Amino acid sequence: MNLLKNAEEFRQYAGSSVVTIGVFDGVHRGHRAIIQTCVERSEEHEVPSVVLTFDRNPQKVLSDEFPCVLTSREYKLDLIEDLGAEYTIMVRFDKCFASLTPGEFCRYVLAENLGAVLVCVGKNFRFGAGGGGDVVLLAGEGERLGFGVEIVPLVTSERGTISSTLIRRMIKEGRVDAVTEALGRPYSVVGRVVTGHSRGKALGFPTANLRLERDFCVPTDGVYAGKAGVEGRKYLCAANVGSNPTFGDTETVVEVYIIDFEGDIYGESIDVEFHHRLRDETAFDSENELITQMESDVSRARALLEKP
Repeated sequence: MNLLKNAEEFRQYAGSSVVTIGVFDGVHRGHRAIIQTCVERSEEHEVPSVVLTFDRNPQKVLSDEFPCVLTSREYKLDLIEDLGAEYTIMVRFDKCFASLTPGEFCRYVLAENLGAVLVCVGKNFRFGAGGGGDVVLLAGEGERLGFGVEIVPLVTSERGTISSTLIRRMIKEGRVDAVTEALGRPYSVVGRVVTGHSRGKALGFPTANLRLERDFCVPTDGVYAGKAGVEGRKYLCAANVGSNPTFGDTETVVEVYIIDFEGDIYGESIDVEFHHRLRDETAFDSENELITQMESDVSRARALLEKP
């Protein structure tokens, strides 16, 4: 994959393209259907495929309220590359870019700089200042400027149309099994291991306390079975999201017990996948009760994650 910062750079490499556009936070099954269509059509047209995405969620620029993040920028690029896109353009989304009218976007970005012969989008695609452009307007501009438009069907599940909004809601509800289905992979966050209270070590379950590296969506308080990526390897883990009510803490933290791992990883960046929700967070009457429950949590996590 060739990573570009703006559409103008593309003119140095190729004259025509098949393009798709979107935030693509999560690169979920719906996003994948659109990107894969773009790649397939580019092969048919014998021109490069281009994924035009943004360095931040546009709502961070347009609104005081913006959604939590589903994928780090680096992971999003990796997922897009895995789908076969030849070029990814990571546009800096600022107020200047946001002010482009739908017509200006089509003419300047799609036609003049990307040489689009076809644009692949979902039927709910909006673009241009104030979200004023839709697929009907895009098709009309394409007819005028010389590019086609393909509307890729939305991907649905028994829970409805798969979208980043739906996935964020399911994460916040702790429905990580359903999130895995919608994403097509387990949901993960990335964080740096920082010094905590060292209670887990004293209890026989040393945990990695994470300072998340982005404003990731975090599952609701509880204990989860998952996998931790450490130094290029994946380990089974049990992760606690919450405030440790047994000890009277109030700040929500993510603590990870990495099964069958020994080593000093303070200051290291690790990723944590959430596969299954084990239970709610609970305040215990004694440390012995907590230790017994932690032993049960680790045993259940191991059994669930090792199941073929």
